Amino acid sequence: MIGVGGYPHLASGARARGRVPRLLRGLGPLTSPPRSALAFARHLVDGTDGIWQTPLRSVDVLLSWAADDTDGLGQAASVQASPAGLDDIREAFERWTASCSTDPDNVGILYFCGHGLQSDGQILLADDINRFAESPFAQAFDFDRTRLALQQRGPRTQFFVIDACRVGGSGDEPPAVLALADRTVFGLSVRQNELTVRMPPYSEATGYPEQVSHLTSALIKALDGQAAETDDAGEWVVRMEGISGAINTLLMRELGVEALDQGVETTIVGDAVLYRLHEAPAARLTVRCLPPEAASRTKLTCVPHEPPDSPHIHGGQPVDARPTADGERIRQWELHLRAGVYTVRAACDEAAAVSRCLPVWPPHSRTSLRVAP
Repeated sequence: MIGVGGYPHLASGARARGRVPRLLRGLGPLTSPPRSALAFARHLVDGTDGIWQTPLRSVDVLLSWAADDTDGLGQAASVQASPAGLDDIREAFERWTASCSTDPDNVGILYFCGHGLQSDGQILLADDINRFAESPFAQAFDFDRTRLALQQRGPRTQFFVIDACRVGGSGDEPPAVLALADRTVFGLSVRQNELTVRMPPYSEATGYPEQVSHLTSALIKALDGQAAETDDAGEWVVRMEGISGAINTLLMRELGVEALDQGVETTIVGDAVLYRLHEAPAARLTVRCLPPEAASRTKLTCVPHEPPDSPHIHGGQPVDARPTADGERIRQWELHLRAGVYTVRAACDEAAAVSRCLPVWPPHSRTSLRVAP
């Protein structure tokens, strides 16, 4: 888990000196990345909603804090973490790959949050970027080349989260940088399952100062059950495809928007189960009333199928939603339920009630009921 926020050698860093390359101008210390990495690491270790499919073996945390981030520096004193310079990252990477290789059934998780650039691949900046004026990018590494090398090393299941920008700058092309590992010529892949989650090329990762980033927060919620589905035994599990399918919806919630200019990029091979939940997760259900003017005269009820004696859940008052592109009014009920199968019943005035059997799955299920002509 790598969270880089200090960046002392960038223009506004604590130890900035000399010339800053044009590609690095405008970049400076950050307060979100170390908090984001720490939040993700804590979820790996302390998550209480379920258990990892493969038991957790070890978590290495590398953090750097901005010099003026007094609250973060106070947190750092109580956290066992290594620095996040490139040499530190390389040493931790060597330990991590050695640990991963002890069993092909291990699950390798690599997380990075901090500054990034886009070239032929995504370039990630360690804490000591621009340390040397004659080779300012010596303290960066190429993630995509690293990812390809790991496909040949194992383990069979790999999960990468890169919460960093993928922008270029000022028309310049970032220089070639080294990977953390090299591919073997003509070597074969041993990787069977992979999920890589990151923003698409030439886009920015976002987060509020001194808060967990939007993408990391969405991902933690996905693992908490908002990307869950049932397996063949009826148990709730979080699979790679579930995260890939839910992450855009969860990121929109974090941003408070109804659409993304660009969705999250997910690269997926296979569909391994990562996490098993102790119980059905929370889920949202939106029921649209047709016609909208009948909503105020309609009573909505949800009846859970399991357990059979569960009490009925009343829908409460309908609310107005944003009109359609054609200007059509929308009135609907917003319910927060436990995921499962429900009979949704709507009764309007003296008309016959309308009902529908509906699976309510996280993160969000939707349906419409016509309660009157």
